[in-house]
Amino acid sequence: MARLISGIILFLCAAAGAAQTVEDRQFKEAGVCARCHVISVVEWGMSHHRQAGIACTSCHGPSPGHVKDERNNIKPERLPRGTAIAGLCAGCHASGCPKTQQTASCQDCHHSHALVDPKKPAMVSDSHLDEISARWSRFAELERRGEELVKAGDWRGASDAYRQALAQKPADRQATERLKMCERRLNPSLPGFEVIGKEFDSQTGLPLHVRVAGSGISMALVPGGEFEMGSERFPAAKPVHTVRVEPFYLGQYELTQAEWKSLMGSNPSAPPAAGQPEPDRMPVDQISWEDCQSLLKKLNDGVPGSGFRLPTEAEWEFAARAGGGTPEAAVPQEPRQMGNQEPNALGLFGLMGSVWEWSSSLYRPYPYVALDGREELDAPGLRVLRGGGYAEWKDWLDPAARHSERPNRRLRGNGMRLARSVPAGL
Repeated sequence: MARLISGIILFLCAAAGAAQTVEDRQFKEAGVCARCHVISVVEWGMSHHRQAGIACTSCHGPSPGHVKDERNNIKPERLPRGTAIAGLCAGCHASGCPKTQQTASCQDCHHSHALVDPKKPAMVSDSHLDEISARWSRFAELERRGEELVKAGDWRGASDAYRQALAQKPADRQATERLKMCERRLNPSLPGFEVIGKEFDSQTGLPLHVRVAGSGISMALVPGGEFEMGSERFPAAKPVHTVRVEPFYLGQYELTQAEWKSLMGSNPSAPPAAGQPEPDRMPVDQISWEDCQSLLKKLNDGVPGSGFRLPTEAEWEFAARAGGGTPEAAVPQEPRQMGNQEPNALGLFGLMGSVWEWSSSLYRPYPYVALDGREELDAPGLRVLRGGGYAEWKDWLDPAARHSERPNRRLRGNGMRLARSVPAGL
C-alpha cells in the first residue's frame, strides 16, 4: 500500500511539474509583457495565437515607453478595440471566421487574447485566474501603501509594505528596488565610505556624497539610468546606441598628486608651471593605465569592502553628461587649465578640459557591450581615455569623444578619477 501511495504522489508531482513547465515556457515566450499582464498571457498561452507566432507586439507594437514606465502611465502604441480587432484577425482569416464566415466582430465568439468562447464558465470562473487577480489587487494596494509611507519618511513601515507586496508578486522589479531603497535609508552606512551630509537619492536610497575611509577622497553618487551613448560627430563614437548604467560612485575630483603620493609614496607628475596652484592640489599626471591598477590594488587592500576601480567609458560618459543629458550641454567654456574647478549637475569637477582620464575599457568598436570582454583587466590592447586635456582643441571637449593609448605609457596630461560600484548586497 505504501508503495502504491508513493507512486500516486510521484505521478501527481510529475503532472504538476509538467504543467508548471508549460506555464513557465509560455511566460518566458511572452517576455517583458508577462511581468504585468499575467491573465492576458495565460489566455494567450491557451490560444492558437501562440502556435501561430502572434505575440503581444504583433497587435500592440513594441511599445518601449509603456514597457519602461511599468505603471501604465504610458499606453501601448496600439490598443485595438471592436472592429479594429476584427481587422487584425483578417490577417490570418481573410475570408472571415472558418465556422461562421463572419468578418464584422470576432469578439462575439472569441476573447481578444484567447481564441476560445468567452461565455464558457471555465473562462469566467477559472479559480487559478481568480487567485492571480486577487493577488495582484493585494499587491497594488500594498505598493500604494508603501509609497505613502515613503512620503512620510516611515522607512520601516514602507519596508514591511513592500516586503508583503513582494510576497504577492515576487518577481516585481519596481517593488524590489523600492524595498532595497527603504532598507538603505534604515541603514545608510557603506563599508569603506564615510557618509557626508544628509542628502540621499530618492530612487536608490544611497547617500549622494561620501568620503573614502581613511583617505579623505570625496566621491559623489552617479544615479543609474539609460542614455544614448556616442555621437555622429566622431567616426569612433558611431553608432549612437542605448546603454544602461547602474548606480555607482565617482570621484568628485581627479585624483590629486597628494592623494597619489600618500598611497604610492612618490609623485610621478611633471613639475608645475609658473603660476599654477600648489602641486599637491593638482591632478596627478604622467601615469599609465598599469600605474592606475597598482594604486587601485593598494587602495583595495586597505579599505573595507574594496571594489575601487576606474570607471568604464560608458559610466564616464554618462556622468559627464550629468546623468544622461546631451553632449553639447556638458562642453566646458574657455578658458581651461589643469585642475579646473567647473562642476556639472552631479557635483563632479573638471571632467573635461583638465587632464585626460583613464577608463577601465579596452578601445573597441561600438556598440558598447560590457560583457564582450572589453572590461577584462588582463586582456591586451589599447585602453580608452576620456575628457580631453587642458591643452586640447575644443572638439576633444565632448563627452562622446574617445582617445586611446597603450596601457604602459606615461604621458603628460594623463590622469585618473576613482570609481566604485555600490558595495555588494546593499
